Amino acid sequence: MSQVTHTSNGPAESFPERIDLDSASREVTTVLGEAPATALMIWESARIALDPAKQLSIEFAPRALRRIGRAADLLARLVAAEEPVYGVNTGFGHFADVVIPTEKLVELQYNIIRSHCCGVGEPLPRDLVAAMWLISLSTICRGNSGVSVATVKNIADMIGAGILARVPSRGSVGASGDLAPSAHAVQATIGEGMCTMPWAGGFVELPAAEALERAGIEPLRLGPKEGLSLINGTALTTALAIKAWYEGCELLRVANVAAAMSIEAMGGSRKICSPQTTRAHRHRGTIHCGQEVARWLDGDSELSSLHSDTHWIQDPYSLRCVPQVHGAIWEELRTSEQVLNREINAAADNPLLFPKDMEAISCGNFHAIYPARVSDRLASALTTLASISERRISQAMCVKRGHLPTFLVENGGINSGFMMAHVTAAALVSEAKSLSFPASVDSIPTNLLQEDHVSMGPIAGQKANQIADNLRRVLAIELLAAAQAIDLMIPQKPSRKLAEVHARIREFVPTLKKDRALSDDIELLAQKIRQGEIIPG
Repeated sequence: MSQVTHTSNGPAESFPERIDLDSASREVTTVLGEAPATALMIWESARIALDPAKQLSIEFAPRALRRIGRAADLLARLVAAEEPVYGVNTGFGHFADVVIPTEKLVELQYNIIRSHCCGVGEPLPRDLVAAMWLISLSTICRGNSGVSVATVKNIADMIGAGILARVPSRGSVGASGDLAPSAHAVQATIGEGMCTMPWAGGFVELPAAEALERAGIEPLRLGPKEGLSLINGTALTTALAIKAWYEGCELLRVANVAAAMSIEAMGGSRKICSPQTTRAHRHRGTIHCGQEVARWLDGDSELSSLHSDTHWIQDPYSLRCVPQVHGAIWEELRTSEQVLNREINAAADNPLLFPKDMEAISCGNFHAIYPARVSDRLASALTTLASISERRISQAMCVKRGHLPTFLVENGGINSGFMMAHVTAAALVSEAKSLSFPASVDSIPTNLLQEDHVSMGPIAGQKANQIADNLRRVLAIELLAAAQAIDLMIPQKPSRKLAEVHARIREFVPTLKKDRALSDDIELLAQKIRQGEIIPG
């Protein structure tokens, strides 16, 4: 059994390394409420839900259970005192002034789940649904919600059995949290709606009631406020932002390698990465990415020696400005990680319970503006990374020095080589540009103006992740083009580290000697990038 625990000391100086989830272990345990949760912990744990052979076991630290219990005790006192508390003995949203009779308090909690199951569109993948639960449970561990210990343990049992609701991807504006998708996620816990679960080596979709029966788990019995607390918060917006951040960290690594390979193939100057140059810029991102690219170019290189006397006086910006442009993206990823780590560990419910002060306070901590802004920033950042990659691809189509054939293919005219692969990259970048308009500035009022300013967080997150997919394919095209250029300069060899990357690419995709369809090559290499099989070590 593997255990995933993390202490958050702020973002690492380098990119976050993937957690070793021990491929030989079937059960992976995530402990919530001990140390502050991190974006990396959430996403690496959530990814377990994609493997039917693995089990994600959630445990709660004893002090977290004590906090949860104290908040539940305060809630019980408030209910007994019949004091008006929003969502406990009142209606929701516009109906906040409607008093609910004591005998209807439990029915109210079931009704909010059922009434808010209004999502539409294709279902979310299981990893995103699992991430939503991990974020929600992390919030409850703060001890401000009033959800009972029995309820969180019941939910953990369900997740441990691999039972995750079928959650439509559209229908949230990130207002009082991600209400519709969270309601769909909770619906399965009460034995309603559809869900997926591991079965016979794969996943099967079936009614939630049947899935719970197969797993020997009783449907959740909701108490006062529990339905509201379970759907409140920023679970989907934050999960989408975490995924975009995680993918962005991985893709920046690949972009640094692709840029180094393009510099090597086109005979660009290595001096752009010199310590005295990058340190003079004073930005930590420039320094870090300059060092990263320099490591790939380090060592003896026959290609570098070949061009030592024929360098351009100044390289094109897409080569010369790699440390600066990539470094700015590195800075965005660091800032995003800090915001996401705070959001994961925030009390994002409403109203919040404060057992020490014996008080319930209505507030706006559920507003998803912080993770929404993260997704918007990442959308812009990843589009920038795709844009400069596309410019390097364009430069490779007709290298000014003339040592490579046009469109990177022999017998041009009969063969078109990478002509249309570059067009594909250009199309992907243009689409990313159109998606990068910030969703969070486009608020739309709902609920009879009660929710008159909303975050549009899920829309921001969905766009950021689409841009990440586009970027992955653009980088695949750049790597294919750079590898082709290196092949065209045999017998001269690149640096040892880039030679390793080149060899890996050639394990999956052969050299282009004459025209062939490149779609499968691009998609295969994009898949290998996603699986982490391109960068050695």
